Amino acid sequence: MSEILSELIGHVMLVTISNERKRNAVDRAMEHTLLQVLKDCDERSEVRAVVVTGAGDVAFCSGHDLAEIDTPAPEGPDPCAYPAQMKKPVIAAVNGHCHAAGLLLALSCDLRVASENAVFGQPGAKLGMLPVGRQIMNLPRAMSSVHAVEMMMTSEPMTATRAQSLGFLNRLTPTGEARDEALKLASAIAANSPATVQAIKQGLRISKTGELSAFDAFEKNTSDLLAHGPDAIEGTRAFREKRSAKF
Repeated sequence: MSEILSELIGHVMLVTISNERKRNAVDRAMEHTLLQVLKDCDERSEVRAVVVTGAGDVAFCSGHDLAEIDTPAPEGPDPCAYPAQMKKPVIAAVNGHCHAAGLLLALSCDLRVASENAVFGQPGAKLGMLPVGRQIMNLPRAMSSVHAVEMMMTSEPMTATRAQSLGFLNRLTPTGEARDEALKLASAIAANSPATVQAIKQGLRISKTGELSAFDAFEKNTSDLLAHGPDAIEGTRAFREKRSAKF
């Protein structure tokens, strides 16, 4: 059965793409559910970070279900690109094959943890299809530019070890441990000020536009706002009292 599963663990939402029979390929129904789950995560105050992974240890996501390749995509945001638009931080726990739309999903996440059996691929050039979802723009920013170009133009798969050496991954784990490591990373983030973490993500998004004046305005306004907010009050008080802050 193909489905999108979600489980709240503390302040972290674990979202699992479950379609192991097809290496966790996503069909149209799964895309719709994935988008709704991610939108829900952004609106729920108890969710401070999100981890996206695939069921089992063979695949993260092998892309769109090819049985529906001729079916028009639904209107609205692409769920595999949606993490980049979210307020909350999203971590990809890549546990095996990560291709096409799966690569887009991992690329759209803020951080990436992968197991040693992970393999990344963008088969667009072999299929005569364009890598969409701003992959052409963002993949060279997420790793060595020339190697990102090579990856897209040759459609040759990239090992997890290679991806780690090129700066694409935050952490590399033994096979079977990517999810747990990603949850640890997400929990560490979730323990910090939610307002500050979300502001950092917003600032990073603004910085990519290259508009220095817009970033400077964001930095000043947000810094002033946070400095007088409840998280700053609790954070500084906890520091003085030599205890962990409770945000």
